[in-house]
Amino acid sequence: MPSFGEKLKQEREKRKITLEQISASTKIGTRMLQALEEDKFNQLPGGIFNKGFVRAYSRCVGLDEDQTVAEYLQASGEAAPARTEPGGLEAAGHEDRERESEQNARRLEAIADAPARQLPWGLFAAFLLVVALALSVWSHRQRDRARQSVRPTPTTATAPLPGVAGGVASADSGAASPTSGSPTNGSPANGSPTGESAPSVAPNTPPDLTAAAPAATPGEFMVVLHAREQSWVSITADGKTVPSEVLAAGDERTVRGRKEISVKTGNSGGIDFRFNGKKLDTGGTSGEVKTVTFGPGGMLPSAPAPPSTP
Repeated sequence: MPSFGEKLKQEREKRKITLEQISASTKIGTRMLQALEEDKFNQLPGGIFNKGFVRAYSRCVGLDEDQTVAEYLQASGEAAPARTEPGGLEAAGHEDRERESEQNARRLEAIADAPARQLPWGLFAAFLLVVALALSVWSHRQRDRARQSVRPTPTTATAPLPGVAGGVASADSGAASPTSGSPTNGSPANGSPTGESAPSVAPNTPPDLTAAAPAATPGEFMVVLHAREQSWVSITADGKTVPSEVLAAGDERTVRGRKEISVKTGNSGGIDFRFNGKKLDTGGTSGEVKTVTFGPGGMLPSAPAPPSTP
């Protein structure tokens, strides 16, 4: 008479099922299944696990699960003792525990059969990429808006330019020039030893507001420089030199004087000149270094170049 394990093997081979197929379906190792077919029960985990293995094997092969488990218990020597009348209650309790153990084994099998859930890393990475792109586009637009919102604001007053002797000052176009002979605290105006008003150089308002600049006071004339292109300028007014500076495109400077104003530019063609509100053509070209001199009557002729030495 074949043993319990031989019966299982015969039923499996009759249905042409391999141990590998049972292992793939039940998630039980082939070594455990082979031990079950060879009646090597001592190589199994024991307890409810062995019953769970038997149930899973019989279910996969198509045998009756309860009958196969009962045959296993008999073959392995784990069969429950015959129920007697006096101990009927204890046997019933033991049977209930056995059923609960079998149910736990089935739950373990269901957990083992369920495929492991994996995090959708691909979707997570795609989401992070979309967020990064959105932040990049938003940051770029914010920088563009910040650059567009920046506008130069006219200053109301600036401190005197350093290194200018004789009180040559910088102020906005709306500030009136010092009047002649108006001493302050007992000293001549702007520190001039003669009491005459010193010429001033001031950043002017934007081009469309140039006409609103106040006219020169009696005895003074006014020269306005408007930069169409970037250029450095050096200004001398009534013998007092203002440190050279670089005018950007759109900048303006207003110079006031009584005797003579001399303007030297590094890009004469990129500077427009106005004398007492009237635009003048200095004949300068782009990139040309040229000096333009003004007197009370307007632009003075350029001095002839010195003859070259042989």
